[in-house]
Amino acid sequence: MSYLHPLSSTLSIAAAAERPWDVGILGAGVAGASLALRLARKGLEVLLLEAQRFPREKVCGGCLNLRALEVIEELGLLSACKLAGGVPIDSFHIRYGRRDVHWKIPPMLSIRRSTLDTLLVQEAIAAGAHFLDRAYATIPPYTTLPPAQRDSSTGLQIQVRRQGDDESPSGNFAQASAEIRARCAVVASGLTRSPLSERKEWPAEIDTRGRIGIQQLISANVLEHHRWCWSSELCLESPSNLRMLIGREGYLGISRTDGEYFDFAAAIHPGALRRRSGISAVIDELLASCDLPGIASIAPGPWASTPYLTRRSLLVATNRTFLLGDSLGYIEPFTGEGMSWGLTGARELATILPAALRSSAFNEPCLMENAEMMWNRWARQQQSKQRSICRWVSRQVRHPVRTTWLLTGLDYLPAIRNMLLKKATQ
Repeated sequence: MSYLHPLSSTLSIAAAAERPWDVGILGAGVAGASLALRLARKGLEVLLLEAQRFPREKVCGGCLNLRALEVIEELGLLSACKLAGGVPIDSFHIRYGRRDVHWKIPPMLSIRRSTLDTLLVQEAIAAGAHFLDRAYATIPPYTTLPPAQRDSSTGLQIQVRRQGDDESPSGNFAQASAEIRARCAVVASGLTRSPLSERKEWPAEIDTRGRIGIQQLISANVLEHHRWCWSSELCLESPSNLRMLIGREGYLGISRTDGEYFDFAAAIHPGALRRRSGISAVIDELLASCDLPGIASIAPGPWASTPYLTRRSLLVATNRTFLLGDSLGYIEPFTGEGMSWGLTGARELATILPAALRSSAFNEPCLMENAEMMWNRWARQQQSKQRSICRWVSRQVRHPVRTTWLLTGLDYLPAIRNMLLKKATQ
């Protein structure tokens, strides 16, 4: 990743507050950054806000599946992802207990989120978008403006608090705050939808019986030095394998990624964390159930985690605010679906918003209302169609006997196996 240019804000918070924006995008992950790129290329005034300092990692398996790769190529960034060290994957190794299956899969690419997100934000900036990092944004409850105030410079008010680089005399980092105006906002801030502050007008369903995501990047040099499974059944010396270990409490994916790392990403039942002494102990127990040595003594942490993965936003667009990416809703992932949904969602929303924003002012509110209706309809279709395979797979791997029969049966039914693999990697 050394060839990537340093990434920092393109303007100050004060400068951002001095001008109106067509779109304020809250969250610079794959969904938010790729939407910023698309809208900037269409000539819109785009402000991309990110709460963390770049580059930063996110809990993610880091696998771009077939559909995601098509979108990345459409954006003109596939070559850049490969030059940054993205690792091609073409085989799927599943282990449950002592049973192993090896399947060929459609081409995928393993890449760290710090690398991918930085590439997308850089390209968005090059296309004309502005970027503000370490900016914590919230959207206050929408207030209907008097007709006389509905001009092109008035819209949503996004409250932003930014942490600066310099320490104040009290020893705390300096902070600045401002209200930024945008004609519409897109919340692409992840599972928690933090800019909306759990407001009642944005209801959501959360499956508290579901699992949480955890992840750690572990240096390949560390694993090789300790000979951790380097020449055993996992075949870590083969970078083209995506390895999936299935246990009673969840599953763990392992893939080689850029920067000489292995990405260890898991979906774990939170009850297991309460019964054990932490994430490392749960992972070691899962590894032991697959007849593999533990990893805690080699890589004690830190592990990053998420809230409950499986959730659904009942409303995804209203009052000039649109949800995108994980904020729409999520199902336990298996082979890179999260990034695929974020990228394809951004592509769809980028076809809806420009038409609603071409009005010179707010004198045609029906255009924005129509965009909101279209986005709510699209999201419902996606939730019922594209995520059904993930819901089905996540249910199967919760049952040991069912998992054993499923893996055995698919080996004898290659046509069905290949169909499921194709659906699961799109």
